[in-house]
Amino acid sequence: MCGICGVAGTDPRQPPIEAAALQAMTDVIRHRGPDDDGHRIEPGVALGMRRLSIIDLPGSSQPMPNEDGSVWTVFNGEIYNFPELREWLAARGHKLATAGDTETIVHLYEELGPDFPTRLRGMFAIAVWDSRRRRLVLTRDRMGVKPLYLASGPRGLAFASEVKSLIAGGLVEPRLDPAAAELFMAYGYVPGPSTLFAGVRKLMPATTLVWEDGAPAGERVYWDPWRDAPDGVGRDWREDEERLLELLRVSVEARMISDVPLGVMLSGGLDSSLITALMAAAERGPVKTYSIGFAEDAAANELDDARRVARRLGTDHHELETSAFDHPELLDEVLWHNEEPIADLSSLGFLLLCRLARQSVTVALSGQGADELLGGYRKHQVAAASAMVARLPRPLRGTLAALGTAAPAGSTVARGMAAATARTAADRQLAMSRIVQPHERSALLAPGFLDPASEAGIPAAVTQHVDSRPLSILSETLYLDSRLALVDNMLLYFDKMSMAASLEVRVPFLDHDLVAFCTALPDSRRVWRLRRKELLKRASRGLVDDEIIKKKKRGFFHSALGAWLRAHGDDLFADVLLDARARDRGQFQPDAVRALVDSAGREGKKASQRLFCLLLLEKWQRLWVDPDGQGRRLADRAKAAAP
Repeated sequence: MCGICGVAGTDPRQPPIEAAALQAMTDVIRHRGPDDDGHRIEPGVALGMRRLSIIDLPGSSQPMPNEDGSVWTVFNGEIYNFPELREWLAARGHKLATAGDTETIVHLYEELGPDFPTRLRGMFAIAVWDSRRRRLVLTRDRMGVKPLYLASGPRGLAFASEVKSLIAGGLVEPRLDPAAAELFMAYGYVPGPSTLFAGVRKLMPATTLVWEDGAPAGERVYWDPWRDAPDGVGRDWREDEERLLELLRVSVEARMISDVPLGVMLSGGLDSSLITALMAAAERGPVKTYSIGFAEDAAANELDDARRVARRLGTDHHELETSAFDHPELLDEVLWHNEEPIADLSSLGFLLLCRLARQSVTVALSGQGADELLGGYRKHQVAAASAMVARLPRPLRGTLAALGTAAPAGSTVARGMAAATARTAADRQLAMSRIVQPHERSALLAPGFLDPASEAGIPAAVTQHVDSRPLSILSETLYLDSRLALVDNMLLYFDKMSMAASLEVRVPFLDHDLVAFCTALPDSRRVWRLRRKELLKRASRGLVDDEIIKKKKRGFFHSALGAWLRAHGDDLFADVLLDARARDRGQFQPDAVRALVDSAGREGKKASQRLFCLLLLEKWQRLWVDPDGQGRRLADRAKAAAP
């Protein structure tokens, strides 16, 4: 794993604690013994770093100072517009001693102060220490591609790219946050700023946090395209197609900057196929492509399509066809690297794909993010239909709601009708995606673990993002997808799995100029006559074969969950959910758990996800909280090393 870490003590007269904490945090990020990557800035403040070497391999070691050592930075990610920034800074008299992107940060901070992220184009988690002002600035990229965790207490503020680094520094005790556990069981991931670790929060995307003199001095959002979208969008279909394609082309080419080999993750779907086509047009030699398929997941196996795209574009293609059942050890490994559980088997497949790509490249591009921007999911069809339903007379809306109630509980019809007739954004979001329903909480959770107040926090995870902005139902759904599941589910495991494989994954669809353009599009460009991603499909003609453009969307490893649960049920559940340790924990109702286990993988997707959530939550506690877990051992070592 690569990342940043640091400690800013509240009392500069007590540096030994912070120094020891930083060394432990840095060692964990490096996954090896102590070395000199940690750097002491001044009493009470320290920064540490390990970063995958991509650009200016010999010259961009971190932490990195400005000319006189008054400003320092540690930084995880990539800045794609650093060549332009270097020219601008040099013209303003700054002396740059390296050829990489890191040094631009300290000089940009000198020019703009805490507003410096507004000039950056890239994915990043950044810490800047200004010794003259005794100011620490932490910031995260606009779309939340790179994670940044925070923990504050009497000893100061600690931050890191990994929670395990905070634990190793002795600044966080690994304990379960019960309210976050309920969020996980509702959503299948933990929406930010919460984490499953008590006392640890995530810095939200496009947010800058400032500490001065050892105390909070402000936290603000520096970018919100949904409030200030660009003009001139949506006037003409052809203009929008050309503008979308040009913005994506510029984004792809910017993300091809690298001093190491790079490739692309080719699923065989529209999004990654278009990225591959644009890379092939910009690259002098054959593009390296990587695909994975699972034998038992026929509904989502797209290897044939990926091969077809690779042949058409003349790529250097690599693929892996495997079975999820061949890798029983992956679940624990993924849970360790993700740090927070995600009730989706996709992260297992993505880790295998990253390892395949890492055999020949260090950087790979991906098509992630197009669905959340341009309407690629079934829920977006439902949202578009909801706008039509909202215009119907009230009696007819009541009839539709009754039809949804009469449908089998948890079915697609019932969920779709509930979403289409919902009155609030939270109700719509939860109708389509909630795993453990309100009426199931009391049947599933033990009385001592069931907190009635936690139910209010579940819709609040949605409503915290909703304000008075005038968005249509579809635009609101897309906006929430981009702030919730995209960040804390998909991008989280993209980053953690790729870093675990020492691979950097870049996401061209999440370039902030492209995102701003997409937020300004009218609904008809995203879902047109209930056809999803219409604008992207039209823009792709001539670059991607028609059969790829027209084919039905397939989820990566989604349909295999039921089969996976059936295959592993006897071993996993007897050893985990149904054993004495889980019963003694007293969190779940034993009879309800037994019923779920007995029906493993046989009663629909949501039932499978409920069981998977329980399994992951129990395994998470064994890994992080219990005395014999890896996380607990990290904490014990931190206590033993504390002065």
